[in-house]
Amino acid sequence: MTQNTSENKTEKSGQVVKAGEVKHHPKREGLFSYFRNSWAEFKKVVWPSRDDAVKMTVFVVIFVAILAAFIYVVDSAVSWLFFDVLLKRG
Repeated sequence: MTQNTSENKTEKSGQVVKAGEVKHHPKREGLFSYFRNSWAEFKKVVWPSRDDAVKMTVFVVIFVAILAAFIYVVDSAVSWLFFDVLLKRG
């Protein structure tokens, strides 16, 4: 049973804190803990070598260019089919 005296103070979390003790704010502790854990996870990351990064970047750029060209061709074909053949405009 917790007593409310001048020596003890009951917090909402149910923890007893002596008068004069500094209790850290729970949100602030959570934020610091989040950054500390994030930094620990960041240090575990295995980064690719420079050559691998360059190869992957070139692959992505080429793939995006090919995909953009494909979408352009399909869009042009559908536009031609719709406007010139079906609606006879143009």
